[in-house]
Amino acid sequence: MKIYRPLLIAAVVWTCMLAVQACGDRQKELPAAVDAEWNKDAGLDGLYDMSPKASTPAPRGYEAVYISHYGRHGSRYAYTPKTYRIPLELLREGAAEDNLTPRGKKLYEDLEAFWEKGQYLVGDLSPLGWQQHQYIAETMVKSFPKAFGKGSSVDACSSAAVRSIMSMTSCCTAISRVAPKCEVYAHSGIMDIQATRPNHGGVNPFRYVGPDQPLPFDETPEEFFVRLMPDYSKILARIFKDPGACIKGRRLNGYGGIFFYYYMLVAGMQSIPAEQQIDVSGLVTPDEFKILSEVDNYERFREFFNYKTPCSSIVDDMIAKADARLEAGSRGADLRFGHDHVLLTLLMIMDIEDFGHVPEDVDSLDEWFRCYCSPMAANIQFVFYTPRGKRSGDVLVKILLNGEEVRIKQVETVSGPYYKWEDVKAWFNSRTALFVYRNNNQ
Repeated sequence: MKIYRPLLIAAVVWTCMLAVQACGDRQKELPAAVDAEWNKDAGLDGLYDMSPKASTPAPRGYEAVYISHYGRHGSRYAYTPKTYRIPLELLREGAAEDNLTPRGKKLYEDLEAFWEKGQYLVGDLSPLGWQQHQYIAETMVKSFPKAFGKGSSVDACSSAAVRSIMSMTSCCTAISRVAPKCEVYAHSGIMDIQATRPNHGGVNPFRYVGPDQPLPFDETPEEFFVRLMPDYSKILARIFKDPGACIKGRRLNGYGGIFFYYYMLVAGMQSIPAEQQIDVSGLVTPDEFKILSEVDNYERFREFFNYKTPCSSIVDDMIAKADARLEAGSRGADLRFGHDHVLLTLLMIMDIEDFGHVPEDVDSLDEWFRCYCSPMAANIQFVFYTPRGKRSGDVLVKILLNGEEVRIKQVETVSGPYYKWEDVKAWFNSRTALFVYRNNNQ
């Protein structure tokens, strides 16, 4: 897929833009209307914070010239049909057996009506997801205008998922609009997999190999769930007259078979257009939602833990492309679009804000590994600064996570959040060496 600026305004793009416009101010106000703590506990289904962020001025004589970026797709419908189908099947069974409470009957009616069209929207980018990447692109250009001026170029690549391709398209469209002198090129293919979704099982001929990394905790997510929420049946009792009847031997008290999807149903509803949303209020209390969030966080940690080896290829890609740009004196950005599991794995590999730390106690894991750091449209940006004019000096870089300045605590800064690129690069190379076999040293 090759997209130059004139071709970005394609029919599919206009369709999405019109969908966003149709949503109007209701969608724009949605992030502000969502309770901050609830949004945090929504974890991977949290909404991107589109409020202004503080920015530390660059050291004197320096200007931003280049950005290296990895971004998650924006808000979407649930990524798996099971998020809607499993709860719906339980409700259908409950209705057939006269086992639904009044609240359960209302949820059943709403979800049945939603499923009629929702089954064809699974995984699709929502209008809010398009808007999020428009905002991120506009903020990038506004914050670092010198990087997107005359003679600059943007190279963007995406995983094969349509929601990622559409997120890339949204971002590139916005850059072309607000930085018309910047050349924009976008593509998606197997040759991009090492920069976008290298952990994709079975379809990556370039996949890295590395040492085994045993999981640090033996407790299963199901056991973790039951320990944290032994009275989980009270949640089901709001919907089912006899909660035990709906579990019926589903895997270990129903975490994997019920609550994994129940949590995503509730958490993800805020990403879709308001007129399509189901009323999920009151299905769980804030305290229960927090526990479900902690269990989901543990589930994701176990799932993503061994992605550090394949995803190290993205770190290598960032280093190689940044060095090539800097050597050539090229301005612009390299943008990569993919998924939450990749972004969280990058945070572990790079150990940004101590993300790579594994505590001894599993109950404190969510203080270190934090799914809420990868909401919809989450992104990591490495902003590179060089001395103005032809002055000599070190290349500096600062790191933004969802627009916030963040740190690598093991690397010394030059000033504020600004690091020498050579120091950061050395740190990244030392980190990927832990997870990847290099030079046939196996």
